[in-house]
Amino acid sequence: MRLRSSSDFSATGQAASGLRSGKPRSAFRGFTLIELLVVIGLIFTLVGGVGLALMGRGGEGAALLNAQSLLTGLVGATRAQAALHQTSARLVIYAQQPPAANADAAKYLRALQVLRLDTLANGTSVWVAVGDPVTLPAPICVVPPSPVPANHLRSGVAWNNNVATGPVSVLTTATGFNYRGQSTAVANQFFGVQGQSGRIHYLDFGADGTVTSNTSTNPTKIALTTAILGPSALPAFDNANGVRGLFIRKSGAISLVNDATGF
Repeated sequence: MRLRSSSDFSATGQAASGLRSGKPRSAFRGFTLIELLVVIGLIFTLVGGVGLALMGRGGEGAALLNAQSLLTGLVGATRAQAALHQTSARLVIYAQQPPAANADAAKYLRALQVLRLDTLANGTSVWVAVGDPVTLPAPICVVPPSPVPANHLRSGVAWNNNVATGPVSVLTTATGFNYRGQSTAVANQFFGVQGQSGRIHYLDFGADGTVTSNTSTNPTKIALTTAILGPSALPAFDNANGVRGLFIRKSGAISLVNDATGF
């Protein structure tokens, strides 16, 4: 067995002293504070770039994303009402066009309401509100069924109105529609206004949770887009590429659509 010399002990002591003093050997040197700050700065730069790409112009991308999440929740809530109560349920979208009578530009293509079909004691079926109307974040609107009216487009904006491939909604339209407010005993109303009725676009689910408003085998599409909004005026869709939305299959399954070409 080799006896350790005093120089061996001296070297070992110096190494141990270096570790105790917090001075790692060069082979295992960690990041300095400046290096860490540079790495963190690069991360924030990359994250900021991704954020700007998502937000688009003035945060409209973020508003679209929020509206898509909100719409997904409302569709799911409508289907749940149908299954839970074993009845028809309907997601309705305010479609009373300004400047028509009783039209509210702040709600047009932006206010949505979940309804459930209930039966009165006399056997009459009525639509009853489930909760209050929900308004999409500005400046987001639901794209109406094809063809999108020319007066809904900003000057110079063209829209793909192909039902199969374009960013247009596949919804059913009704006029003169009203419902009861969260109780079969409450008087008829239209998006919170008593005694009114109006035009809607809607999506229906049956008691088995399947889509009943679309009789084709193709998915129901609900498209969302940015628009220039104004008081007592129609929205002006300003970006045919800034579109998100949903596919709702016959079974009720939902898929997200994250760009205009995805439709």
